[in-house]
Amino acid sequence: MAEPKLDGLAVELVYEKGLLSIGSTRGDGRTGEEITQNLKTIRSIPLRLDASQNIQIPELLDVRGEAYLSLQGFTALNEQRLEAGESVFANPRNAAAGSLRQLDSKITARRPLDFFAYGISDTGQIPCSSQEELLDYLDKLGFSINPLTKFCGDISQVVEHFSHLQDIRQTLPYDIDGMVVKVNSFELQQRLGSKARSPRWAIAAKFAATQATTILQDVEFQVGRTGAITPVAILEPVNVGGVVVSRATLHNSGEINRKGLMLGDQVLIQRAGEVIPEIVKPVVEQRDGSQKDILMPENCPICQHRLIL
Repeated sequence: MAEPKLDGLAVELVYEKGLLSIGSTRGDGRTGEEITQNLKTIRSIPLRLDASQNIQIPELLDVRGEAYLSLQGFTALNEQRLEAGESVFANPRNAAAGSLRQLDSKITARRPLDFFAYGISDTGQIPCSSQEELLDYLDKLGFSINPLTKFCGDISQVVEHFSHLQDIRQTLPYDIDGMVVKVNSFELQQRLGSKARSPRWAIAAKFAATQATTILQDVEFQVGRTGAITPVAILEPVNVGGVVVSRATLHNSGEINRKGLMLGDQVLIQRAGEVIPEIVKPVVEQRDGSQKDILMPENCPICQHRLIL
């Protein structure tokens, strides 16, 4: 089975007698963080399993899947944070994780989180003999299953589907950073077993990062609602993965100093999480002495009031 690898947060959902009782992050595979109330705000996570199709539902069922944020929701969330003078999330995964770790579930409920199920902890509990049958079983219970998941009869079909996902990834409403390939048969999965942190019957194939070089022409300073100043890089427009990029957030002065950026630098940029433009590093060997230091303002760029650290 070839399944898109979403850039979200892996979670586990425990159902007792068909009712969602506990939801948690996967953590290190042994210990996670309990976030039940936040997960209950995601509409695609059923609070009660669908028993209408007359299929066997175990007394205890532990469902695994990925909570994620759509690209549209991710962009809107970061725009709100910039206006409020808050730091933006670097990628959809961080945004999903931050949303699900809120202390107030009302905040989580306002964020457009979604969920795809892809497995369970104990395949011996259910009337299925393969990953393909399991996904159909979870679909009948009321879970969302990624429609781009595909059964592959041989390795050439796996490679073909990987290329297909790579070709269409820019058109999807959510971010994927690769594909997970799983042995379909549960019997073979058990024979293959697992290593300390991962199963031997599954492997992740990741896409190459989309990067380009351009010129850092200027830095503008934006003022959020809280008064925090955020530097924004003004770039010579460049196409990165099918999107023309001309601006990138620099977060704060610490980020600028850590990367050693200067005005006029040729810089390597990428779309973090294939969404938000970010500067990876300056191309130092291309400097010709015309570059200038980036100076943080001492006064507010709007009202000219003296800034307070």
